[in-house]
Amino acid sequence: MFSLFTSAFLLGIIANLHCVGMCGPIALALPLNRSSKVEIIVGILQYNFGRILTYSILGYIIGFIGLGIHLIGILQWVSITAGIGIIVYAWRKYLFQGILFQHLRFNFIQKFTSKKMGYILRNNHPLKLFLFGMLNGLLPCGMVYTALLISIVAGNPIYSSFSLFFFGLGTLPGMLLISFFAQKITTRFRGKINKMLPFFVTIIGLLIVLRGLNLNIPYLSPKTETPKNSLDIKIIPCHSTMMFGNPYSNNNLRFCVNI
Repeated sequence: MFSLFTSAFLLGIIANLHCVGMCGPIALALPLNRSSKVEIIVGILQYNFGRILTYSILGYIIGFIGLGIHLIGILQWVSITAGIGIIVYAWRKYLFQGILFQHLRFNFIQKFTSKKMGYILRNNHPLKLFLFGMLNGLLPCGMVYTALLISIVAGNPIYSSFSLFFFGLGTLPGMLLISFFAQKITTRFRGKINKMLPFFVTIIGLLIVLRGLNLNIPYLSPKTETPKNSLDIKIIPCHSTMMFGNPYSNNNLRFCVNI
């Protein structure tokens, strides 16, 4: 899982570039207590850990898809496909001019979430920044979709949840900086960052492909293990000594036939 968690964390770091261009207005809208720097940091952390919690929950839910894929035994190929999909997504504006992905905005989710976020901002709940962050984690975001795609490769809901957790941790430094310096980030600077983003996301996609290639390289491309609950059916000769003992040991089902 080291390579998967590392890829998710690196994607979070890279997502900071995306957040500079997209999350500045949200950071400025946070109802922070600006009486001191400590109060500002505490408020920002509440908001961001609420966001990370939502990511982790989404990772846990999507992890059941990965679990099913793992039990079927095609997780290796899904990893390769996911990596290629991430690379294609990174260059979508140049390959398809955005046409292929223009319907993936999920406007109904955005409208619902924005409405609830507005309601929270109008109230003085002590945890409103935390709740605001949880709702923000539901907003449609290409980088979050990419992180969820990576988490499927974990093949386990718990590991998928941790994958999104590490992704969220990777986004934390950038969100902290944006909250303090969002007004100083120019449009020209954002444009330069957006041009660099596809190259970094491509690296993540290549790491996921490499993981799926099953090259037995520690951390980068570990050997894929056979699911423990898979059923291995073997046919053996009746006169073989293998037929004695527990025929169901090691999850193997053995049939005896005359030859």
